[in-house]
Amino acid sequence: GAPLGAADLQNVKKLFGMNPDESFAVPDDVRQAYQQVAAQGAAQEVAWNKAFAAYAAKHPESAADFTRRLDHTLLAGDWKAKLPVYDPADTKAVATRQRSEQVLNAVASAFPEVMGGSADLTPSNLTSLKCSSDFQAATPGGRYIRFGVREHAMAAICNGMFAHGGLRPYCATFLNFIGYALGSFRLSCLSQFGVMYVMTHDSIGLGEDGPTHQPVEMLSTLRSHPNCLVMRPADGNETVGAYIQAMEHTHTPTVLALSRQGVPTLARSSAEKVAFGGYIVSEVGCAEGATPDLIMVATGTEVSLTIDAAAEFHKNSSKSVRVISMPCCELFDKQPLSYRLSLFPDNVPVMSVEALSVYGWSKYAHYTVGMTSFGMSAPGGKVYDAFGFTVPKLAVRATEAVEHYRNMKAGCATMPSLMRLLQSHSVVPANSGH
Repeated sequence: GAPLGAADLQNVKKLFGMNPDESFAVPDDVRQAYQQVAAQGAAQEVAWNKAFAAYAAKHPESAADFTRRLDHTLLAGDWKAKLPVYDPADTKAVATRQRSEQVLNAVASAFPEVMGGSADLTPSNLTSLKCSSDFQAATPGGRYIRFGVREHAMAAICNGMFAHGGLRPYCATFLNFIGYALGSFRLSCLSQFGVMYVMTHDSIGLGEDGPTHQPVEMLSTLRSHPNCLVMRPADGNETVGAYIQAMEHTHTPTVLALSRQGVPTLARSSAEKVAFGGYIVSEVGCAEGATPDLIMVATGTEVSLTIDAAAEFHKNSSKSVRVISMPCCELFDKQPLSYRLSLFPDNVPVMSVEALSVYGWSKYAHYTVGMTSFGMSAPGGKVYDAFGFTVPKLAVRATEAVEHYRNMKAGCATMPSLMRLLQSHSVVPANSGH
């Protein structure tokens, strides 16, 4: 890793018959060869510009779209109006991977540059494009790629597609298997490539496939990367918002963590508010403008569960509860301090709920409910019950959190990055002095 030094460089030059006293000397024949190549390149550039100008004169709209795509800029006009809107009155529980299928196809219909595929999991990831055929030798205009079981290569190919320009690539697999692609994912972040990673089966809720497929540590790993957005939407409307943010953050890769199990459409979910990273989705027993007794913050499939648990806790205790959906921590951290404090006021205990690793939640929560072990193989509902992700058990945890801080004065600083007092399935004793 160290440079050779002047003496060693002279010895190497002697070995190859070069003048050891010359530095940065370019022989005439080499200079002439490269000058000839440069002249050829300049002529080709002139010819290309002339041909494109003629094309633009005949086909101005197509030429403008070609330039737009090479520049990685979005379409003008209200392309968001083409995306679905989900009605809370429809009580059917639908997996966010199913909502993603609808939203992805709407985005791909609006943006011809969207192109991608899955690592041999198309029927599970639900990422095929209805507006296009497969990309094959016989159908080179196809926009769907059958990547095969090679996650690292799949993500690397998407990096190359973005770097080339003119395309907005996406790739898909189970969330746990993005681990095979972390080298390429890190390069997406480092190189500012806006690759969209559609990662389904996002928690212990996937059930029977067991610990090998349940990605308890993966969100923490992804969130630790600079320059990325990790999105875990709570329902269809947040899934729409996640895709909007992915498309608008052209030079930031986005991970969409999507569920296998169904979730209801929330009464106060919002595609627009996903841009804030976190926002209030429920307040029970709390007058407008009043400070709640407890704040519960959750992501993804646990948001609807947390809303129900908050209602159960309020019914049993008469305590007021605010529930915050946090689809994207990175976007929330970029908001003005005034906005963040409006959600997490001082001296209110915060309890986080996510069916994955608790790491990282100490930035926001005093009391974290999450995974500190690998999962287990069983139907999703039984796995959730075994690890405490049910309405009655979360209501009990809420009681524990409030009771612990009940007699503390100014004990709950806002967003307690230095206050990891309570963690997952353990409680700091009330007399511990913390």
